[in-house]
This record gives sequence, structure tokens and C-alpha cells, in this order.
Amino acid sequence: MTDWYSPREIRFTRRQVLWLIRNLETLRGGHWPPEASSYIDIPIGKRAISKKAGFVTPVEYAAEIDTRLERAGIDGLILEALECWDKSEVSMAAYFKSQEWVIARRRRRALAFVAGWRRKVR
Repeated sequence: MTDWYSPREIRFTRRQVLWLIRNLETLRGGHWPPEASSYIDIPIGKRAISKKAGFVTPVEYAAEIDTRLERAGIDGLILEALECWDKSEVSMAAYFKSQEWVIARRRRRALAFVAGWRRKVR
């Protein structure tokens, strides 16, 4: 079963942050990633009316993730490369002239830094 979260469900847990990073390009484009099922829920009633454009929420989440990744520095870049660009730990180790376990550790540190309801201070 693949994960899918509505904007209302996002609490910036590690699992949700990984999902957001994997869907970063879609979010930057102003679209929320579609649910895996073919079912489409059409909102009815007063809750269907929004005061902001439909692309704003995805772009806001993309900007938040981008900011957090940038604040994580090189570790954030490693996390984005591994999750968003489909790079492997082997190739990242070659880029940084390092060992795979070092890249794995830096990825975990970046994920811990990026996750959480509030931004962390570095």
C-alpha cells in the first residue's frame, strides 16, 4: 500500500516528509499528488469554497520542504538527491568521495532535521 496524504493530514512526520520530497516536483507545479485509487471525491457544500487558489497549498508545502532542505545544508541535498532524483547511496558516495554508510547517516540526520512540526535551528 502506498502512502497518500491530504494537505489537512500533513504533520511533517518522517514518513510524510519523505512522501512530500518524493512528490516535490508535482507540488512545485501547483498540483497535489493524486491518490492511487481512481476514486475522486468532489466536495459538496460550504467546505468546497476556498478563499485561495487551488495551486497555493501545494506550492506552500513545496516551499516549506525546500526551505527545510536548504537549511539542512549538504545533508539536505543528499536527502533530496536520494529521494527525489533517484540517486543511489553508491553514486552519492562516489560524488562526495565518501563511503556508503556515511551517506546513509547523513540522509538520516537530514530527515530528522527536516521532519517535525516546527523548523529546527541549526
